Amino acid sequence: MSAYVAKLNVQAEALRERQNAQREEAAASATEVARERLTPLEDRLSRLLATIPAELQREGLSLPALQAALRGRWRGKAHPGEIGIALRRLGFVRVRQWSGEEGFQALWRNQT
Repeated sequence: MSAYVAKLNVQAEALRERQNAQREEAAASATEVARERLTPLEDRLSRLLATIPAELQREGLSLPALQAALRGRWRGKAHPGEIGIALRRLGFVRVRQWSGEEGFQALWRNQT
């Protein structure tokens, strides 16, 4: 009987260690998310733009696509107005296309 109890104690200890490791990992990821949200939007946007190929940037970037990729400071998605301001600071301009296959489009293109 004592061997069985000892085996259960070993299994319980292993389970506690796994749970503690999961809690620490969850806390670290929550800290990273909070740190990311407190990073200025312009910095987060420039990091996102660095991952987007130049060909796609030349075609133009839609505001809803950028908004979906960026988190807001407090919760949810970043505000479109704030994204527009940050894009202007990074040298982008909004180009409106009133006609075409898809109808109205407002795309952001780099001036340089």
